[in-house]
Amino acid sequence: MKKIIPFLLLVTFIGHAQWTTLGIETQASFRAIKVYQKHIWIGGTKGTVIHSADKGKTWSSQQIPGAEKLDFRDLVILNDQEVILMSAGLSQEKAAKIYKTKDGGQTWGILYETNEPGYFFDAITWNHKSKEGLIISDPKDGKFSLFRLTMEGKGLEEIPNPIFPALLKREAAFAASGSSLLQSAKNGELLYLVTGGSQKSRIYRTKNLGLDWTLQAELCCSDSSSGFFSIAAKNSNHLMAGGGNYLRIHENSLAMMETVDGGKTWKILPDSPKFYIEKILYTKPYWIVTGPSQSAAYHEKLKRWKRLPESHYHNIIRVKDMLIGVGGKGQLGKLPIAQIDALFLPEK
Repeated sequence: MKKIIPFLLLVTFIGHAQWTTLGIETQASFRAIKVYQKHIWIGGTKGTVIHSADKGKTWSSQQIPGAEKLDFRDLVILNDQEVILMSAGLSQEKAAKIYKTKDGGQTWGILYETNEPGYFFDAITWNHKSKEGLIISDPKDGKFSLFRLTMEGKGLEEIPNPIFPALLKREAAFAASGSSLLQSAKNGELLYLVTGGSQKSRIYRTKNLGLDWTLQAELCCSDSSSGFFSIAAKNSNHLMAGGGNYLRIHENSLAMMETVDGGKTWKILPDSPKFYIEKILYTKPYWIVTGPSQSAAYHEKLKRWKRLPESHYHNIIRVKDMLIGVGGKGQLGKLPIAQIDALFLPEK
């Protein structure tokens, strides 16, 4: 059953930039958040889902029956009525499940599930133009498992034998903010994947919706708890990737990488933030990064980083003139873009 959430303003502006924290009646942790037109959907632990149909003015919350032990790490919004939720967890523990609603969250059904050992979903994408998407699961028998969303999101089929370069030992994608997999907004068959968990962090690309992949870049060094966690795009040519170590959230020895030629060449971004990055977002004119320790904004023209007000968000999106962030223990907050502008104003 859905319920309307009474949001409480917990932070008051005192003359400088701050996140406005909105209190919600849950201790669930959130990592999945997407926006499409007027709709914002958020997914988290304990099978918890939050929804706004008016760009964040009002919200409703629910716990999906039968999903109380699941952690929704990513989602896609097909239209104003249909949403697909991805549960990240071991298939042998009955946690590899894909849910879907056809009626705006009034009811939910299982679109796909598997108990066969070796599956752990990491990310899900959707292209509104081509009406196709992709789900990626951790490597099984030395290869990533890939599933294509078909029939405008009505079905799911596994891609047989996708072609990948030889993977490193323990190499995988991270199911953190659901942004290790990026699908092009213009060309739905073009996707990027970032990985870690091994001795190197890597960036891959496919031009045919996951049938075969090429290795574009790799960066030393990483381990089982570190690597690239997120990749984002300004346009088809300009992309950034970043990450760190999720066990050491206040430090980061892994530099961000940038391409301005569609992935032909990747270079290290100088002066990358020194904290664990779980999500990268481009919103003109800024690249914004966030993790559970803090967040920061990079102004392209000024080539400057500015630390944003204290925050502990796993994931962020932009809705109108605001950033909205989600995190652990029911955290939900917003920050006006105008306050980020003000941080850079003295240097413009």
